[in-house]
Amino acid sequence: MRRATRLLILTGFLGSLVPATAQADAITATPAEGDPTLRSVPSERRDGVVLGATFGAGLAGASGYPNNAKLIDDPDYYSSSPLLVGWSTSYFLLGALTDYLSFGPMLNIAQFENDQWKSTGWGLGFRGEVFPLMGVAKKTGLDWLADTAAYAQLGFGTTELRAKGPYPTADGSQSFLGIGVHQEFRLFRMLGGHAALGPHVEYDAIRASSAERHWLAVGLRLAWYGGTVALDRAH
Repeated sequence: MRRATRLLILTGFLGSLVPATAQADAITATPAEGDPTLRSVPSERRDGVVLGATFGAGLAGASGYPNNAKLIDDPDYYSSSPLLVGWSTSYFLLGALTDYLSFGPMLNIAQFENDQWKSTGWGLGFRGEVFPLMGVAKKTGLDWLADTAAYAQLGFGTTELRAKGPYPTADGSQSFLGIGVHQEFRLFRMLGGHAALGPHVEYDAIRASSAERHWLAVGLRLAWYGGTVALDRAH
């Protein structure tokens, strides 16, 4: 009789463990790999590191005084150039945060001159690229609109304007600002990502208390995107 009682108690105890064990398994079990809600969704067009450069030709105008508090606003030391012809280039290392936005550091170098004047300068700061027309591209079927961007560059800049001869040099260091638009076209897959090339139009300015320069450049933008995107898998 005692043996039967002990057997019933043991059976009931083991039975009470089964639901707890099943519940623990349900909590710690790995979700099915085929669950669509848990799949990673790749970016459609842009992802990963963005390494690139822009190369352009353009026109610039510069003016100002020597960077000396005693000479600023003295008309005898004021310099002002006509339109100068030259080149402007930017180098950037961005992160494609989404299909719509890339952001990161950049460096701009530009030089313009004629037979009497020469203007040099550079800017260091950050570049942000926004692709606002992806929704429009999907609705209209104009796929190229998804790769149309507006961008801005902002940071520190320095510029110098020199007349060719025994004349004072105008120079200053303070702020750099650039805005532009570009269109990119996918070229080919490369190193796990893809390369893109397209035209750009850009306006830049360096302004300081003693001198400033403004220029407009037109050229090409070349970029490599390091991440694999949906379009890579589709082709």
